[in-house]
Amino acid sequence: MNVIKCITLLAALLLFGCAINVQDGDDIKYNKHNIVSKFNAKLMPREQRLARISSDMKKVGFNKVSVSQVFNAFSNSVLSIFKHQHNIITEHKVLLDNHRDVLSFLMANKDKDKAQLQQAITDFDKTAETEKEKIGPKIKAYEKASDKIWEENVKLSLLITEQTLRLAYIIRLQGDDLIGMQGLSMLMNANKIGEAYKLAEIRLHLAKVANEFIEDEKAIIDIAKQLQTFQNAD
Repeated sequence: MNVIKCITLLAALLLFGCAINVQDGDDIKYNKHNIVSKFNAKLMPREQRLARISSDMKKVGFNKVSVSQVFNAFSNSVLSIFKHQHNIITEHKVLLDNHRDVLSFLMANKDKDKAQLQQAITDFDKTAETEKEKIGPKIKAYEKASDKIWEENVKLSLLITEQTLRLAYIIRLQGDDLIGMQGLSMLMNANKIGEAYKLAEIRLHLAKVANEFIEDEKAIIDIAKQLQTFQNAD
C-alpha cells in the first residue's frame, strides 16, 4: 500500500468515526455542549423548541475552519447554509413575537371554512377601536412574511440534503485533495480534520432541525393562505 493510500485510509477511519449516533430521548454531545436531537426537538412546545434550536446554533457558532482546499470549500458551504438557516429561524421568531395575536386568532378559528373565517375576521374588526387593532391587516402581513420564510426554507432544505450527501462522500473528495500534494500535511493535522468534520456534521444536523421546525409550522402558514380574498370581505 503506497503512502497516499495509507493516509487516505487513516483519514477515512478518523472521519467515519465521527458520525452522529444518538438514541431517542438523548441529546447530542458536541464538545462540552448538549445539542438537541431531532427526536427531542419535535417533543417540545413551539416556543421552547424554537428557543432551544436558536440557542444550540449559537453554541456551535459561526466561525470558519481551515483544513485543506477541498474540505474548506465544503465546510464554507455548510457554514453559509447554517447561517442562512439561523437567519430564517430568527425571522420566524420575530414573526411569532409580532403576530402572536394573529396566531391565536387563526388557531381559534382553524376548523372554519374560508367563508366562515372571513366572517370571523369581519366580526372581529368591527369591534376594533383603531385600525391598529384590526386582525385583517395583520393576517395579510403575516401571510406575506410566512410565504417568504417558507420559500427560503424549501430552498435550504434542498441545499442541506445536497451537503449531507457530500459529507457522506467526503473521503473521496479528500482522497483527491491528498493526491494534490497535501497528504503529509493532512496526516499531521488528523485531529484538526476530525474536529472540522464534526463541526460540519453538527451544523448540518442543526440546520436540518431548524428546517424541520419551519416545515412543521406550515400548518399555520396553510391556514393563512386560505385567506387570499379575506380583505374583500364585507
